[in-house]
Amino acid sequence: MIMMISKMLSRILVPYDGSKYSEKALTRAIELAHNLDSEIFLLSVVYLDYISPPGILGLIRKKSEKETMKKWNKLVIADTEKILKLAVKRCDEKGVSVSYEIVHGNVVNEILSFVKKKKITLIVMGNLGLHGIKKLKTLGSVSRRISEEAICPVLLVR
Repeated sequence: MIMMISKMLSRILVPYDGSKYSEKALTRAIELAHNLDSEIFLLSVVYLDYISPPGILGLIRKKSEKETMKKWNKLVIADTEKILKLAVKRCDEKGVSVSYEIVHGNVVNEILSFVKKKKITLIVMGNLGLHGIKKLKTLGSVSRRISEEAICPVLLVR
């Protein structure tokens, strides 16, 4: 029975944004991975489309605006990389196999795509992320959609 569960939960995805909710999810994933000899995949999705300079729907951009967006993107990627490397260190300290990836796009779509591509068997994620409203103790929009649409089990951590 334990062998069957171990195989079922061998590839654990933790969508990771550095929030306290993703920290808690990583802690739980590390516990599971350590006990079941599973591999953890950390995924951070960078979504910068909400930053659009004035113009015709953001389609017309000056060269300086494009350069600013490139610089902003590099900064966000660098910060994301630092956060992920700290998370990798936490996994390494517990002897858990881990890898990470940073992708661009819609958060829900990228997570669901990653699940299929990497044949993920369990998603462990916080019930809220960086976009969550602290005073509202309801399920975050990303975690709600992932729990509804994922092709594998989803463990939501509070």
